[in-house]
Amino acid sequence: MEKRNKKDKMGDTKCRGPILSRKDELFRDFLEDEKLSGRMEKGLIQLKKAVPKLFHWLEESELQFHEVGVKEALAFQGWIIETGRLDGQPYQSSTVRNYLKAAGSFYEFLKSEGMVFDNPFRQIRKIREEKILPRNILKEEQMETLLTALSHYYDEKGSKNQITMYKVHVIAELMYSSGLRISEVADLQISDIDFMKGIIHVREGKGGIARVAWLNDYAKDILHYYVTEMRELIFSSWNEKYEYLLFGTPWDTLEKLVNRTLKEVSERLKLGHFTSHGFRHALGYHLLRSGCNIRYIQEILGHKSLKNTEVYTKVDREDLKEVLDNFHPRKFSKV
Repeated sequence: MEKRNKKDKMGDTKCRGPILSRKDELFRDFLEDEKLSGRMEKGLIQLKKAVPKLFHWLEESELQFHEVGVKEALAFQGWIIETGRLDGQPYQSSTVRNYLKAAGSFYEFLKSEGMVFDNPFRQIRKIREEKILPRNILKEEQMETLLTALSHYYDEKGSKNQITMYKVHVIAELMYSSGLRISEVADLQISDIDFMKGIIHVREGKGGIARVAWLNDYAKDILHYYVTEMRELIFSSWNEKYEYLLFGTPWDTLEKLVNRTLKEVSERLKLGHFTSHGFRHALGYHLLRSGCNIRYIQEILGHKSLKNTEVYTKVDREDLKEVLDNFHPRKFSKV
């Protein structure tokens, strides 16, 4: 992207840096710069959601871009933690870090454009990301109930609902087998799948890292039938712009469709609120409960650090109660 004259951007000494009223123009330039730098579509979507949070705080704090230093950047972090989500619940530490990362990317752009002298978000000590086990991880028999219900897509009323349920059925089996994230599923192309070896080439996973994922035989058969027999039959109603994608839908749209369907089915089955990411967590948890070596689980899930995998070694109170009931020597005693 062509750079504008730095003297024009910096202005005179009375008003260094861009004024906040130009935020919309700067935001468009920033997104275009990120796109030209190779940022993937899902990354751009995240920036579109996260950076406006920074603008909101700046307006509320009556600060210009150039007036933000390390102290103010820390205040922004505290503000995110304190305000929390719209439903009143606090943000997870990973979400807070994502907002700070987005702010840091935007300030890196301002710095490269000569609009600020430094990037304070690169200097602050960020909140520690906690690795916690989600509350609603389905047990093995519950997962079997959910997957079975999804496989009965032909029971749905209307061809549109049947197609939607069928796609979610295929995606569910794929995710529970491979541990892929929904964003990784959305980015898949047919050429990424090696049915002979039962592997999937993830060209850009979390953090932009390529990796390999594996399919069990059942998921491989489900996916192969979808690709060879069903995909072309239901592709006529899809957007031709995304025809190259395995499921013909961009990440944000696919995530909404899958999560909406999972919510309806899981609540109908009285399994609680369940989302697409639950398949990944369930895979790690179930493998560990089956005695799988934790380092194998790390490789299967594509965790860069073993600490991310060790979260599955934590057990909740329900598990502890179950263990106590099953193994305590006086479990059969009578009063």
